[in-house]
Amino acid sequence: MDSPSRFKNYLRHLKHWLVVKTTPRTNRVYTQFYRFPHQYRALVEQVLPQMIGNTAPPLRILVFGCCSGAEPISLSAVLHRNFPNLDYRIEAYDIVPEVIERAQDPHYSLEEVYQGPFVTEQFVSETFDLADGVYRVKPEVLQPISFRVGDMLDTNFITKLGQADLVFAQNVLFHLPAPNARRAFANLQRLLHPGAALFVNGMDMDMRVHLTKKFHLQPEDYLIEEIHNDARQDRGDAWASAYWGRKPFSRRSREWIREHCTIYRKASV
Repeated sequence: MDSPSRFKNYLRHLKHWLVVKTTPRTNRVYTQFYRFPHQYRALVEQVLPQMIGNTAPPLRILVFGCCSGAEPISLSAVLHRNFPNLDYRIEAYDIVPEVIERAQDPHYSLEEVYQGPFVTEQFVSETFDLADGVYRVKPEVLQPISFRVGDMLDTNFITKLGQADLVFAQNVLFHLPAPNARRAFANLQRLLHPGAALFVNGMDMDMRVHLTKKFHLQPEDYLIEEIHNDARQDRGDAWASAYWGRKPFSRRSREWIREHCTIYRKASV
């Protein structure tokens, strides 16, 4: 890289650092189907094979910030396709009652189904039944999912939930003010039993490093760069101008694995 390009790249990183540190965080009611395909691949190829057989069925999965249902529905479709005999339950939560009501009657337009950059015809055909221009989630995909109002900042609520095998909080922590994001992460890690996995795509990198170390969570060193690049494509290339942007992948930092990783395991006893 020549000197002008290197200086321009430095300025973009500096700009993003300032944006992350100074921009007010706001909750966004937004979601897409099949958002992080390499993360699903890591789940199927790495996380679940180590878990199935070592945990009593049904596999318990918690999803926070589920919005109108795209993430838990995508997750259920992936599990149904790759593990057709797996007994699993997905409990999906959001703080907005209106989106939970929508998720409980899951029908979508063509634009809603196809708006994500990674949606394939195979995924659509395996997930939805199409009738009169409306895409309805197949019963076998929808049946394991429940949708409820729930707040991951509410410690009493989290305590009552008990522990789970998989916990998802995707593209939600970076929308919270830093004190709330730290509080939410502390609550989320309490939901993990030994050997369980936490999926946290969408979190400030310095906070990710600090908190995963604090709570002794081990990064899943598998497809880290590919998952990172999925997130960059999902969020667009204007990373330097938005706190939710994903900066280019780099191995320069001593902590690059923790900085870029989005899947963490709680150590087994």
